Amino acid sequence: MPGLYHDNKAPDGRVLVSFSRRMAEGFRSERVLFDKIEGLVRFRGNYSATAFRDGYRDGEHALPGQELVILDFDGGYTIGEAMVDFEAFVGAIATTRNHMKEKHGVVAERFRVLLPVNRPVMLDVEGFKLMMTEVMRSYPHADPACKNIDRMYYGCPDAEVLFLEGMRLFAWEPFYRAALIRRAEEERERQRWREREAVPGGGQGKGYETFFRNSFVPGNRNVTLYRLACWMRDEGVPDVADRIGRMNAESGCPVEQYEISGIMRRVL
Repeated sequence: MPGLYHDNKAPDGRVLVSFSRRMAEGFRSERVLFDKIEGLVRFRGNYSATAFRDGYRDGEHALPGQELVILDFDGGYTIGEAMVDFEAFVGAIATTRNHMKEKHGVVAERFRVLLPVNRPVMLDVEGFKLMMTEVMRSYPHADPACKNIDRMYYGCPDAEVLFLEGMRLFAWEPFYRAALIRRAEEERERQRWREREAVPGGGQGKGYETFFRNSFVPGNRNVTLYRLACWMRDEGVPDVADRIGRMNAESGCPVEQYEISGIMRRVL
């Protein structure tokens, strides 16, 4: 069970950050005025919203108490759309080093949104990931790779920083509660699925495999995965993303992981 601790620290205009010129070591934490956050995103190194014990960046050394939620947008979503979607919040939008550069053959606006929270995020590693996964359900264009507590971001000296003009601090706790409810519902559904699979002739597993084998061919791979994922979703199959990922990986001609992520965002 993810841990939810309590901290009554009131917002004071500062946010906790850590930064280092190395990838995993030497991360120094500091509370900085959010009004000066452009200095962090333009840092010639790496930064995180998490403080780390002994300055070593990984999940085991991550400390609770994050005061920023950071969302990365890597294409398919514009700064203009983000300015509207996040207009009610205190926050900032900062372009990243791949902004308007070619990546995977696509030139797009690439940026991140930094949102101060109303209370420090006092969750452990699993709880933080649960919470961020739920946040990304509300903002489905956000990069799903950026939900881990030890996530690091590259600074961009040329970043353009735009401040949002809202008055609201981001409330993370409703997302965490929703994630716990969702997880409990998914576990109940998994149990129902296991019971249904245990009945001879009661499962759909062979049907999924047959559809996949007959349809997953060059020129039709993405459509096949999308239709299969929708079918599984509508049948109440648990862990759809894992099942689709496994079938793709074992196909002999898999699509790229970023394509799988895009398909699953559309489906789920």
